Amino acid sequence: MKRIRFRLPRTRSADLKHRYTLLVLPDRDRRFKKLHVSRRFVVFAAVVTGALLTAGLIAPHLWMRVQTQQTTIEQLASENSRLRGETTRFEATVDEIQGRLSGIENTAGQIADELGMEATLVPAGGGGPTIVGRSPLLSELESLSGRAAGVRESLEQLDDAFRVRSRLLSATPAIMPAQGWFSHGFGWRKDPFSGKRQFHRGIDIVNHRGTPIYATADGVVSRAVRVADLGKTVDVSHGGGYVTRYAHLNEITVRPGQKIRRGEQIGKMGSTGRSTGDHLHYEVFHDGRRVNPWKYLGQRGG
Repeated sequence: MKRIRFRLPRTRSADLKHRYTLLVLPDRDRRFKKLHVSRRFVVFAAVVTGALLTAGLIAPHLWMRVQTQQTTIEQLASENSRLRGETTRFEATVDEIQGRLSGIENTAGQIADELGMEATLVPAGGGGPTIVGRSPLLSELESLSGRAAGVRESLEQLDDAFRVRSRLLSATPAIMPAQGWFSHGFGWRKDPFSGKRQFHRGIDIVNHRGTPIYATADGVVSRAVRVADLGKTVDVSHGGGYVTRYAHLNEITVRPGQKIRRGEQIGKMGSTGRSTGDHLHYEVFHDGRRVNPWKYLGQRGG
């Protein structure tokens, strides 16, 4: 068997250090081939190959991240659109609340004027330092909160004043004590028994015996007894300095200490005591003094 020898061309040692020789061995009937490549080319090819492999590995991850970010952007855009819609509706609601608050404030002011307490209404809060970067909606909410607190306190004051006024009105004689005809008024008159001039301390209402007698205001029965000249008599203390008296009754239907309401029956008309016939003698006291009952009369309420 013959020995095959490969002779390589002579090259300088410096060139061999900077290049590589690749031998390509074909089939046995063909000659081999040599491929000379420089070290720079090998390094470049290695770098490019590494870069391509790295890119091939990273590209799917980057693509997934891009897709995820795209989905996130779409979700944020949708959320932003929803929030803009909610903000618009919120602003409309704030405007509506402001309008309602203004209406309530105006109504409260009118009620306060009627009650004579306009100076005690609590003004709406406002002012304060401006904070840079604060949302206008947040500032609106704080302003509405201050106004609402002021309105609430004002309404509480009005409620207290109304309760006081209501108690005073309930305690003020305001209806007819009985149905009938007026025979004598409050003031000087001729006494029907002596014929002398005498001051009549109440008013007389004439009707049939047994006609119902009604309390003219809320109160408590302070006296229900028979008195010499007045006959069967009922006194009712109403509070607020008011006391009413009902005399010459045929029958008393209440007892001392009993709470009664305006329009509640307290007795029946008669002619007991010093009387010339069936009638009701009605008196009104305020702060211990007799006053003219005429200005406290009205149509009998239920």
